Amino acid sequence: MSDVRLKINGDIHSGWKQTRLIFSIDNIANAFQLNLTDKWGADSQPRLVRMGASCEVWIDKIKVITGYVDDVLPVYDAQSHMVTVTGRSKPADLVDSSHSGKQFKNRDLKQLADEICKPFGIKVFIANGVDIGKVFKEIEIETGESMFEFLEHAARIRALRFMSTIDGNLIITKASRQRVSTALVLGENILKASGSFSIADRFSEVTIIGSQSGSDDGWGAAAAHMKGSHKEPLFAALKRHRPLILTADGSVTLEDCKRRAQWEVNTRHGRGQSINYTVNGWFHGQGLWQPNTIVPVKDAYQGIDQDLMIAEVQLISDDHGQRTELRVIPPQAFDLVTLPEPEAAGVSDAWG
Repeated sequence: MSDVRLKINGDIHSGWKQTRLIFSIDNIANAFQLNLTDKWGADSQPRLVRMGASCEVWIDKIKVITGYVDDVLPVYDAQSHMVTVTGRSKPADLVDSSHSGKQFKNRDLKQLADEICKPFGIKVFIANGVDIGKVFKEIEIETGESMFEFLEHAARIRALRFMSTIDGNLIITKASRQRVSTALVLGENILKASGSFSIADRFSEVTIIGSQSGSDDGWGAAAAHMKGSHKEPLFAALKRHRPLILTADGSVTLEDCKRRAQWEVNTRHGRGQSINYTVNGWFHGQGLWQPNTIVPVKDAYQGIDQDLMIAEVQLISDDHGQRTELRVIPPQAFDLVTLPEPEAAGVSDAWG
């Protein structure tokens, strides 16, 4: 059994009876929930954990989260007590905080993120091999808009993502090619599975409409109006017309609109087709389960025998032992690749 430790100002809090650690490609803040229930005598003192405290979460000798305590929830009587401690990694402040509003000119994605994150003590890095694209000629964060919403919007235009690092900083990344060798196999290491297949947020064609300020290279209507579209193959097979039009804030190029349209189609395709798998323990053959990695899956019930992307990892420990819940999605999600043609109308397009 792995030991989860909460480290605050050099003090180690361990012995948690229930734990849940959440890591997701969809969120820039990783999260933890720790529960402790035990007996105490009249002279015993409860563990001192302060809300808002800077903290680290460790699994054995591996640090996994650097952030802050959000909530401390004690429940007790004269003989026993229970305390629940929740928190998130440092980028949670970007999710919760809002900006007074500002227009940025001629900044690339990292420069934008650096300026937004600096007051929070958060550094920004670029993953190896990731092209962050050209500068944004003009882009604005509106008054009251959260820092995360603004950064996520800017990243979508470049078909990229922000993720939290172990040290509580941010990394600009894209869909990973890193592959886990340990396969998920129904009837072997898969303890339980549940699927979620929905077409509600998927569309036959996504169109991004934006504008670009005039320059030496472009003036007038051609520069003022930009439009890029991308289609999803499933709806051609369904013979169903279901368009979506979105407006890009700030100054964008034609290539920005096309890239964002394809990113929207692929992301909605992936999010609409996910499966949760539960496996024993928190580690695979190469280390701790992590999101944004590729895992081989053999699931005869869903007719799957291929690599899928891990979108979310939940490490859970309770009276039933330690287990991992993995949410997997088609590998085309979060990447600018051509979606597979569906074999037939319906959800059979899910895994290509």
